[in-house]
Amino acid sequence: MRMARVDGGAMKPWIWLRIAAALQAFGVVGHNVETLSTKPTHGPAEQAVFDAMRAFRFDLMGATRSTWDFYRGYQFSTTVTFVLLVTLLWMLSGMSRRAPEEAKPLVVALLIAQVFSVIIGFEFFFAAPGVVGALIALCLGIAAFGLYRVDKAMLTNRQRVSA
Repeated sequence: MRMARVDGGAMKPWIWLRIAAALQAFGVVGHNVETLSTKPTHGPAEQAVFDAMRAFRFDLMGATRSTWDFYRGYQFSTTVTFVLLVTLLWMLSGMSRRAPEEAKPLVVALLIAQVFSVIIGFEFFFAAPGVVGALIALCLGIAAFGLYRVDKAMLTNRQRVSA
């Protein structure tokens, strides 16, 4: 079985980056659907944990915060980071068409970070973030491979022109 061509076929690197952006946008929606409500859904034990998180307050760098404040703050920070990733992936898709040699290291950097995010997702959360993250990593890997091939083809063309 042969994989779709990435150098001249329909599945060019920019398409894989747009797919990754769409998957990340799906992740933004999923994350917010699951975290925006502060009402416990697992009964009185969960309510007790939430109450304890709200009640435990401490001073930190001149501010009084609770464990709940940090919990909610990290939820919102994750949303901001996810939206940033959607934006970067979309922008990189355009950049990969205009300047593949400049886009390649950025795609590889995001791929490395995404692989670690997948590991964290499976280890500390549940299957959905891990699976969606793995699909994003796959898209980034294919895009990086495609950018490597485009870069190699451009180098070959430059060598022909200069000869």
